[in-house]
Amino acid sequence: MKSSNSNTYTLEKPAIEIPLDKQIDKLFQKPLQRLPVYKDLPRLAGRIVIEKYTPTPIIIESATTETTNFQSSVATTTTSKVESVEPNKKRKSKALSLKLSKDFGEEGKDNEDKLEMEPLESQESNDNKVWKTVKSVIFMLSELYEDEDTQNKIKLTFSDQKAPSDYQLSLPQLFSECMDEKTSKVIKILKLIHQNIIYIGCYELKINVPYLMVNLTKDVRGPEGWRINVFKGKDTTTVIHTRREEAMDKKFYFEWQLHITLSGKDLNEISFASLKITDLVFDSSVSLQFKQEVSRSLCNGNLFVM
Repeated sequence: MKSSNSNTYTLEKPAIEIPLDKQIDKLFQKPLQRLPVYKDLPRLAGRIVIEKYTPTPIIIESATTETTNFQSSVATTTTSKVESVEPNKKRKSKALSLKLSKDFGEEGKDNEDKLEMEPLESQESNDNKVWKTVKSVIFMLSELYEDEDTQNKIKLTFSDQKAPSDYQLSLPQLFSECMDEKTSKVIKILKLIHQNIIYIGCYELKINVPYLMVNLTKDVRGPEGWRINVFKGKDTTTVIHTRREEAMDKKFYFEWQLHITLSGKDLNEISFASLKITDLVFDSSVSLQFKQEVSRSLCNGNLFVM
């Protein structure tokens, strides 16, 4: 219920609190057609960074052994390395990860994040660029998670398709032609990348942080407002949503992250979920007293929520 102050409000906690991972799993178990994946993928694809950790050998030379005796003069160990590949650069080898462009606009129709329109003189239409980005995400996920036959099927299905005029009508048919919803790991990951997932994080943040229960904040629009990372580990995959919110008077902004870990051979299980505030930045005009008050309330931008 809102108070008389336009920047403050009150929000009551629910009588029964459901664990974060259970809330997300309930959403994850819903059929794809009941989730806004087809609607959200075009506007979110360019904000997704896909990475894979791979072991990298480190060669350490022995200071006491002659370098001519190579086998006895080196020791080999491994460390985790994240490889990133820009989509517009020519790859030298099979891609292990993909970082997509973040050059997107600020606001759009119905106050939703929209892709920025290119100048009229651009050789390629914005619709085609969005479609290329969507296909890049799907292709990269398939390279990392699907067998070779499924990868080829996906590429054959999507490669020659023109940019859809309505993604919510076209994507369901394309997905059904090359992926099985019950077994496809690509689909399972995409089921964690849409607006409804963020709603859970937003709600839990407001009801679990006292300061945010009585002080209204708003989403920051644009490329920094919502970023998504997909990390492929050895036995798990983690999807991280990073959101930025700002005070109504723009005196400060903070960022929060929703971590979701999928595990199991077929990525069928939500094994972990967490919510935390990770950053806090003030406008240069704010008073020291205000800065100290908010910093105490939000633990200087380092607050584990749940």
